[in-house]
Amino acid sequence: MSARLFRYRTLAATLTDELRSGVHPQGARLPSVRSLCVDYAASLATVTRALHELEDAGLIESRPRQGFYACVSPRPAEATPSAAAIALAGRRKRLIELATKQIDCLSLGHLALPETLLPLRALARVAASRLRADAAVLGSASVYGSPALRHQLKGRAERFGCAADVEDVIVTQGETEALELCLRQLTRPGDLVAVPSPTSFRTLELIASLGLGVLEMPASPGSGLSVQTLEFALQNHDVAVCILEPNFDVATGSLMGDEAKQQLAELLARHRLPLIECDMMGDLYRGPQRPRPLKAFDSDDRVLYCGGFSCVTGPGFNVGFVISGRHRLQLRAARAVHGEFVSGLTDQVLTHFLVSGGLDAHLRTLRRQLSRQVTAYRAAVASNFPHGTRIESGEGGYQLWVELPEGLDACALLEKSRQDGYTFVPGAVFSTGNRFDHCLRLTAAHPMDDRHVEGIRTLASIADQLLSIRASNSGMSRARTATVA
Repeated sequence: MSARLFRYRTLAATLTDELRSGVHPQGARLPSVRSLCVDYAASLATVTRALHELEDAGLIESRPRQGFYACVSPRPAEATPSAAAIALAGRRKRLIELATKQIDCLSLGHLALPETLLPLRALARVAASRLRADAAVLGSASVYGSPALRHQLKGRAERFGCAADVEDVIVTQGETEALELCLRQLTRPGDLVAVPSPTSFRTLELIASLGLGVLEMPASPGSGLSVQTLEFALQNHDVAVCILEPNFDVATGSLMGDEAKQQLAELLARHRLPLIECDMMGDLYRGPQRPRPLKAFDSDDRVLYCGGFSCVTGPGFNVGFVISGRHRLQLRAARAVHGEFVSGLTDQVLTHFLVSGGLDAHLRTLRRQLSRQVTAYRAAVASNFPHGTRIESGEGGYQLWVELPEGLDACALLEKSRQDGYTFVPGAVFSTGNRFDHCLRLTAAHPMDDRHVEGIRTLASIADQLLSIRASNSGMSRARTATVA
């Protein structure tokens, strides 16, 4: 990558920070191009390219014979947090620490698949072939992904019913970057983002890190968010954008039906509301066919469709993407300024894996294996956990949403299970409130062997102990009350 290209990206990032912080208030005229050349010791070409990137991103506007003007409101000053906000932040930190995978514990709730279920050998063969053909690929990279990879992603989206152009596809470093890229372009600090509840704790933490507010809307563990719930939210709140995972969300595995997706697309068009669709688990269906994304019903181009491959290829090929026609220029400009380059080797290997049909073949095998594992884990939980436990495993993915009997705290269960060498993800991290304190997420990522059977039994035994303690304390309390009376 040339020094000039690196320089214009650095200058664009610096000017973006100045715009965001209020150095150049909204409506203010920026210094002239020649002044910027002097101030930043940059060439005319570097300054002009940086300004054009900011213009494409919607941060500034060009006025003929007048210059460039700021279009961005500065971030509002942060108010002193209340005691309740401080307590909530402390609770979130504790929950994230509890949910983090522990090296010395067997995880029963995290999504990472074992090496035996990843196509590592096939990917390694392709990588070795590419390197033998041209070792210079190690020094190559792209900003949005190669045309060949974007063509494959476009074709794959069209198979699922999504209309797209190659130029609508922006490749990213994983699905999380795709989500962040979309959020940064659609919001300003202080804006309200609507999400179903429960939702991915990655999404909640990203929203908080960008200085955005979150509006949690209750969703069904089976069918997800209802259109009526979102419509009510839009009528009563000033929502900037909605984030949704309609196909097998990572918390409960819920699936939104086609009729609801059609109604939701129409609602977005009426309200002119952008929606970021995350589709990480859509390929891992257990029914006869893959469910269509919400984007397939989006005739008004309000949906920004985000996906990725790390869930099925492993973190070594953590490639994500965004598909959007309406916002593609802003997304491309923003990624050119702020995004990390996509490795040429990773790009070529994934492209070949898609072209050759390797990914589809791997997915067929993986779906069958995960289906068997979900059945085994669900049976183990049902036969061992206390009476009154409810289990939702959806129609795809490999997550199990477990609701414990009333009065049980999943975080207390986790703290004790960690002492015995087992972890899971508590339901509380999927919300900023306490609605899911009695829930937990397990996954069927690993084949059900003796260690995992013992782990399920250990969790069930601890849950029984906690119930017994609660019953004993409740009995003692009633006895004391009777004595006083």
